[in-house]
Amino acid sequence: MTIDTLYLSSLDSVRFERVRECRLERFLVFDTGKTAVVAQLSPAVVGQDFNRNSDIQTVILVPRHGGASLDPVNEFPCFVFISIPRVEFDIIRTPIGRDDLEVIGWGELYRTREDAERHAFD
Repeated sequence: MTIDTLYLSSLDSVRFERVRECRLERFLVFDTGKTAVVAQLSPAVVGQDFNRNSDIQTVILVPRHGGASLDPVNEFPCFVFISIPRVEFDIIRTPIGRDDLEVIGWGELYRTREDAERHAFD
């Protein structure tokens, strides 16, 4: 996988309304076969809201809609669940189960910062 840089924003979550750079790093596969992606966010999300000692930079993004793909992203915006693992990232491996993740928000991936700021649809 080539590392892609996309932009994350949200129409549904005040916490993720602010545009964040989102670097897609590696894929994970659920035990159901659905694909997710580990991503780095900049700026980070306040971790205290989720009982974390430090801010959250690494998240796992999962497509919210059937037929949507992150490998590659097949439509923009791409609606995603923004989640964090219930265990440390060094331990998270494929296949993952739904219970391995905690959803912390809903968002959309956009091609450009400008599209994310405007919530532009193709």
